[in-house]
Amino acid sequence: MKQTNAKVPILDIHLASYLSLNGTPPEFTKQGSRVVFEFPSTPEVTKLTRAYNENPSVKILDYVHHLRKTRSMMLAAR
Repeated sequence: MKQTNAKVPILDIHLASYLSLNGTPPEFTKQGSRVVFEFPSTPEVTKLTRAYNENPSVKILDYVHHLRKTRSMMLAAR
C-alpha cells in the first residue's frame, strides 16, 4: 500500500490553536493573501477535530498561549 503525505488545510485559527495545544503543530502555507494552517491527514487530527467540535473543556491560559503563538506565526508567514 502506497503511503501519501496528505495535508489537511484549515483556515480556522481557533481550531489550529486547539490542535497545536494537543501536540500537533501546524505548517503554514501562503495562498494569495491568506495563510493556511496545514496538518497531517492522520486519525489523530480527525479525532481532535471532532473533539473540538464537541466543545471540550481546556485549560484557558494554555489555550490562549497557543492562540497567541499561532497568530504570531501566521502574521510572520505573511
